[in-house]
Amino acid sequence: MLSLTKVLLGFGLVFQTNAFVLQFRNPTTCCSLLGAEFQGDTEPKVFSNTPLHASEYESLSTYWTPAARLNATCIFTPTDAQDVSRAVRLFTRKNCQFAIRSGGHSYNPGWAGITNGVLVSLSKLNTISYDPETGHANVGAGNRWTDVYGALLQHNVTVLGGRNSDLGVGGYLTGGGISYYANDRGWATDNIFSVEIVLADGNIITANRNEHKELFRCIKGGSNNYGVITKFVLETVDASKPFNAFAIGYSAAANPEYLSQAYDYCTGGSDADPKSHIIFAASISKAAGFANGLLVSYSDVFDTANPAPVLSPFFDGTIPGMTAMGPLSANGTIKIATDLLSFVQAPGTRYAMGTFSVYADAALFQTMRDIWEEETTTQLKDRPGFMTEFAFQPIGWKWLAASAARGGNSFGITKPLVMVWVQPRWDLASDDDIMVAYTDRVRIRCEQAAQAVGKFAKFRHLNYGGRNQRNEIIPSFGAANVLRMQVNKVRYDPLNVFGRLVPGGFKIPGF
Repeated sequence: MLSLTKVLLGFGLVFQTNAFVLQFRNPTTCCSLLGAEFQGDTEPKVFSNTPLHASEYESLSTYWTPAARLNATCIFTPTDAQDVSRAVRLFTRKNCQFAIRSGGHSYNPGWAGITNGVLVSLSKLNTISYDPETGHANVGAGNRWTDVYGALLQHNVTVLGGRNSDLGVGGYLTGGGISYYANDRGWATDNIFSVEIVLADGNIITANRNEHKELFRCIKGGSNNYGVITKFVLETVDASKPFNAFAIGYSAAANPEYLSQAYDYCTGGSDADPKSHIIFAASISKAAGFANGLLVSYSDVFDTANPAPVLSPFFDGTIPGMTAMGPLSANGTIKIATDLLSFVQAPGTRYAMGTFSVYADAALFQTMRDIWEEETTTQLKDRPGFMTEFAFQPIGWKWLAASAARGGNSFGITKPLVMVWVQPRWDLASDDDIMVAYTDRVRIRCEQAAQAVGKFAKFRHLNYGGRNQRNEIIPSFGAANVLRMQVNKVRYDPLNVFGRLVPGGFKIPGF
């Protein structure tokens, strides 16, 4: 419980923090200072876009979607928490702007990148180990999930991580993280046992449910607002049983049956068998037209001819017009499934994203898809490389109970809901603004439709937030959680270093 004294103190300091404004240091000067700080190290750690470091700079500048790429003044590659500490102290002291990147899978330019400033690339913080006595995995924040899964499966365990194995560990976990095990274990962020984090003053601390426990809770959904997390200790899941994942397509003619079964799963199926996990999606492109689809997984032995009861309607013909069924992993491993999905969702394509949530309602599902189809005009379909996806996924009672059992998070979800997102992709940079505007139109109209029938849920998932939702994401967590985040922000970052000097990302209101 937050005391009134802490609340008043917090707001007083927020006002002081926002009044603390200095002119940012010239980014070229900052890069020179950083280079001098690490000049004596055995290997280079600061790379500028110069002939001497051109190849290193280019390889470190890659992002999953080119729509999110920005060219930093220089790129810093720390190899341990002490390196990060020295750099953050310098940035704070010299008023240098910077960005933090784990895997660079954000859809939004500036969220894991920067133009006039230093990019801190965590890619060399890539240690992975498993402790069989505690059952915990120690994972460097710069890892990608493909490497984490590969290392841990040798011990017949895994962790709650990305469904696309190319995702970076740090941003995924601090934003929430939806995993194939979510119906059984909650958000991936709920399965963090502890973090090693570098604070604004350069101090390196460990936060968990006992030490710095309020900060620890705020980190779960707090993104880049409190410090640079350099290592996660994660709870593990038994992976001795097979893992299954399938991508299934249905024709547009199957809409009524498809949406009916989707509604049933959203209102009970995910709780009936938490080994199951489904994303319901549809796509539109000029070449393929309209198609229904789903990504379904099952974390146990699975037979498509005799599936688990909760998944039977998606395999047995209850939904007519199945057009494809592709196994990502048939009685295999989570690494096989997530690696194949990362291949299908190949890097190098331009993407945008927008998200919101609703309470399950069959008629509303159809209304929202009608809005999406209406906004997907012929002019958009004619754009080079255009395809659009409209997807939704339930959060059920067991997901929420698993989150609560592990100490809770910042999200403020109190009853089941359905997350919704729209995601276009395209080829040309000249179409970026058009696609972002399209994403926003679909999202806003769908939100209005949900509000009109009393089915709008305030929550918006941070990892799926669009660039124009900057002021919507964290406020959607609810007043009590926002207040907790504000109070702990003042306590752990009183000069608002990770608000002022780290311009990208979804920020805590007031910072």
